[in-house]
Amino acid sequence: MRSLKLAALCSVLFVAQAFGYSFRTEIPLPRGDTLPAYCFLPNCPARFPLPGVVVGVGVGSTKILQYHDHCQNMADRNFFVVLIDPSNYPESMVPGPFTWHEGAGYLWGSVNQGVVAGRLFFTQKWYLENIRATMDFLWCQPQVDRTRIVLSGFSQPANAALTYASSDPRVKAVVWNYGGSPWVMPYNPLGLPPVIIFHGEDDEVYDVKYAKELAWELRTNARDYEAYIYPHQKHMFNVYYDLRTENRFMKPVLLDAFERMISFLYRKLQIPPPPVSGKQRSRAMGSSRGRTQR
Repeated sequence: MRSLKLAALCSVLFVAQAFGYSFRTEIPLPRGDTLPAYCFLPNCPARFPLPGVVVGVGVGSTKILQYHDHCQNMADRNFFVVLIDPSNYPESMVPGPFTWHEGAGYLWGSVNQGVVAGRLFFTQKWYLENIRATMDFLWCQPQVDRTRIVLSGFSQPANAALTYASSDPRVKAVVWNYGGSPWVMPYNPLGLPPVIIFHGEDDEVYDVKYAKELAWELRTNARDYEAYIYPHQKHMFNVYYDLRTENRFMKPVLLDAFERMISFLYRKLQIPPPPVSGKQRSRAMGSSRGRTQR
């Protein structure tokens, strides 16, 4: 039954991909329920088949509009992007897109995070199954290049991305964004594809030491990786901007991290780079540089 549902979704998406837009869907899960997901396709002429990207964000964070902006900008670089919250936390129980980071919304979100962390302490199987279901969903898309699948995680899902990628050979690259200690979700470094690491030096949620420890472990295990530690930057530095007063082009660090990520994925997946417009070239030249640790 689950395979039939996936096939039905694939047939719908095959038509949708010809036009290029973002939309919401429901991914069937092994337990019989579904996982909300947001799909992003290029808003410009694209070369098919497209490399696929699963982007996992923290509890309820699929409501955060900055993540949608990040995913759409990835899609516009010729990727098929699927945004999920691997915890599948009830959307009705999370703060809205404009209240999640302040006051009661921040407190509410912190409680939600604690609930999921407690559940992960006892078992991670359900969390990893949700990622696998999304991988299966992406895998079945007729215009996705199955040989070029990326798993990207922000915060807690960054740890899960390592765990999952080390056991699923379909994942060809990992984007690790300011995760924490992997003690809850251990992984096998020898099973990992190329990894790119992003972390802010002043991260107030997960200490930067975790990024440095990950880089050290990948280096000592002779794994392919790149690590970028940005001075004076906090959590979500590479996606967040104030929707009331800013746009992403006013955040040079955000633009710099994005271009480094895209360059990494093009190189490691051997994707021919698309033509760069004058506007994109000027943005890249004007962006600030992070500190690289190899």
